[in-house]
Amino acid sequence: MIYSSEAIVLENKEYGEADLIVTYLTREFGILDLFAKSPRKIKSRFGSSLEPLTYSKISFIGREDKLQKIIQSDILYPFQKIRENYKTLLKLAEIVRWIIQFSPKKEKNPELFNLMLTVLKEIENSNKHENYILFLKIKILSILGYLPDIRYCGVCGKMLNGEHYYLKGFILCSNCLYKNGFEDIDNKTKDSYMIPRGVMNFLNSFLKWQLPYLERVKINEKLMNQVESFIKKHISLTVKL
Repeated sequence: MIYSSEAIVLENKEYGEADLIVTYLTREFGILDLFAKSPRKIKSRFGSSLEPLTYSKISFIGREDKLQKIIQSDILYPFQKIRENYKTLLKLAEIVRWIIQFSPKKEKNPELFNLMLTVLKEIENSNKHENYILFLKIKILSILGYLPDIRYCGVCGKMLNGEHYYLKGFILCSNCLYKNGFEDIDNKTKDSYMIPRGVMNFLNSFLKWQLPYLERVKINEKLMNQVESFIKKHISLTVKL
């Protein structure tokens, strides 16, 4: 049986002397690892269609319980400008790693696919790469269920107000923090800390923003760094990459 889908290349790995295992985010089948025969040869019919972040229409064959084989790959959009920008490519590689790590294989997720494709198109035609990359990070974590609840306390469930604290993957209100014996939070445990109020306010607003707004808004550099630091700490404390 022949299967077809739109797909974005996430990564490729060498397999044998001239073959590749290509990991795709597909519209119809979610995350797929597919075998590509001899794409590393000079006269390969695949050309550059297996390069990371390339958006293609692919066809493949094989049993679903085995490693399936790509038989055709036609480029729909190469995202060449992104691939030529090393700094942007490096930051997107981190997001790609999250998608591969956090997403179950062969589970259709059209919301994730549409988000990735739409944001890549925006980055390709924008100079505000930082805004779109931050947006992509937060949205992907939210879609895949790895973003902590930023509206309600992870213990009592009440709406968060006042001071906020991060503790082992959850955001707590000050009342629950004190009840659980973490008054001196920064000294008692390395996986807990107070979250700057500006970060919480920003995240609550940011999740409501539409893509066109990202092109117009200028995000304070200090705030951007604080949000990035929060995300990085959260991932490092809750997920093994």
